[in-house]
Amino acid sequence: MTEFTADLVSLVARLGNALGVATRPTALEGELNRATAAIRALFDAAAASCALVQSEGNEIRFIAANGIGATMITGRTMPVERGIAGWVAMTGQPIAIANVSVDARFARDVAEETSYIPTSILAAPLLGEDGEVLGVIEVLDARAINQNTGRDLDILGLIGSQLAATVRLSTTFDRLGSVLLTALADAKNDEDFARALASLADADDAGKNLAELALAIHRISDAGPNGQKFALTVLTAALDYSRGRA
Repeated sequence: MTEFTADLVSLVARLGNALGVATRPTALEGELNRATAAIRALFDAAAASCALVQSEGNEIRFIAANGIGATMITGRTMPVERGIAGWVAMTGQPIAIANVSVDARFARDVAEETSYIPTSILAAPLLGEDGEVLGVIEVLDARAINQNTGRDLDILGLIGSQLAATVRLSTTFDRLGSVLLTALADAKNDEDFARALASLADADDAGKNLAELALAIHRISDAGPNGQKFALTVLTAALDYSRGRA
């Protein structure tokens, strides 16, 4: 009978993490880095960044950035009570600030740590279809802005909605990996556990089916926004079904 050794537990933990990451249609960080570069160019800005709300909901983490201070802000975690991005994450509202030095919400100390203190900020939320705030886009010192800042925020908000779809799809893939890991954990005994692990690792059995599913979803999601929406619907239904059977 197989024992639950430390090596086996570690292997299954890695498997559960890898299942979600490996089946993603794109690498989320890479996609957001490309997006922030495009946003910065669109607004002719000094910098642009994207932060995501963490699972507990009380922090945001800057996943991607482009421009001045990008390397310093990427990976930074902040409570949602702080900064312009935090305010947008809490309220779900876009905002345009012409002079951050007179706005109490501006986290000047964080800006100083990036060696760049902006004058103006445009920020918009990444909203899911249910209105949930998934993250925030910030644009620092945009030079290609219109007289009507409302229109600029509309454009940034539209970009945010597209990025939100990408974030939700990536998150759903990660949850799929968690569901498969839970299925392993629900094995009734050591032998069931070992068989489930071997089945997922067997390229001629469940592993092959998972690879085919990943490839199919990847191709569908690559078809554009409509493909992503369809892929997300399919994966969500699969997750709901698996939970219903638990």
